[in-house]
Amino acid sequence: MRGTRESHWLVIRRCLAILRRLQRGPASREALISAVLLAEEDEAYGGVEGKVLNKRFDNDLRRIRKHLGVEIAFDRKRGVYNIKDTWTPLLDLPDQDLSTLAWLEEIFDEESPHHDEVQALVDRLRLFLSVERQAEVARQRHLLRLRLTRRDEEPIPEAIWQALARALEWKRLVRLSYRSPQQADEQPRVHLVDIFEPPFFEDGHFYVRGYCRYTTGPKGRYEMRRYVDYRMDRIEEIEVLPERIPPEPPSPPRYEVIYRLSPAVARQGVSRSRWILIEEVKRQEDGNAVVYGSTGDIFRARQFLMRYREHCIVLGGPELRQAMQESVEKMAKMYAGEKEKSGG
Repeated sequence: MRGTRESHWLVIRRCLAILRRLQRGPASREALISAVLLAEEDEAYGGVEGKVLNKRFDNDLRRIRKHLGVEIAFDRKRGVYNIKDTWTPLLDLPDQDLSTLAWLEEIFDEESPHHDEVQALVDRLRLFLSVERQAEVARQRHLLRLRLTRRDEEPIPEAIWQALARALEWKRLVRLSYRSPQQADEQPRVHLVDIFEPPFFEDGHFYVRGYCRYTTGPKGRYEMRRYVDYRMDRIEEIEVLPERIPPEPPSPPRYEVIYRLSPAVARQGVSRSRWILIEEVKRQEDGNAVVYGSTGDIFRARQFLMRYREHCIVLGGPELRQAMQESVEKMAKMYAGEKEKSGG
């Protein structure tokens, strides 16, 4: 009896050795067997080799799936195994550590050094947590964003923050009253919005991006079906509705971006923006740099590129070039009018 119990424990230790190695990253069959032998010495598989060894290893993989609730997939192209999914959590952490994971994910954004490495670490740890603990990391991140120093130049009512926090945590549709400067009558419009992400801070103000289904105003209902960045100090009311938002946000359209930077700024390096995904930078013999990429927000991409002033020209795509050209022409007319008024 004692020998039988020992063999069961040996199988369990072999399975745990395989999982520990896979938590480090993808591994070949040989690497996994070596990890088992290293942990349990040469007798881990009874000293067998060849087909018998492979059969015992395959049986361990089946035990891991059946009894431990971890699915291990084999990538035929790369010849490696990896953890595909976990029905049984392999890790749990105290709330303080989950808050730290949320903090890391929030602070090391796409423009931060080592973003990819930090994000890979957070994703790896999240994979091994239970669904409930994964949700806690997301909740902590939402709360962290809302607790960040409220540096907005205009006051934002506490009721707006609280309603937004509830909508994010409960994943509910919202109805908000929004006063946009683009409306000539200066009257607020009602927007029906899916909000998937917490607010972000930019240019002295907090914004929250939402997928607006439609708006209603003096002229009735207008179908939007696009993403809008709402400046939070211009939101007058938010009502959290019972309807849940979709599990996945709608994919925004992408627009081509091509622009050329003069040598004066190109030699300092190409600045990054969260609004433009840079795919390629081609340096030219005259010192110019042509940047190729895409954006999901023409307005924000234009605002970013305007900072380069005369050192940047947009070559494409057509939507961004048209938006930039219209802005430049309006500015030129405005300055020409001022010059005439001053008698210059």
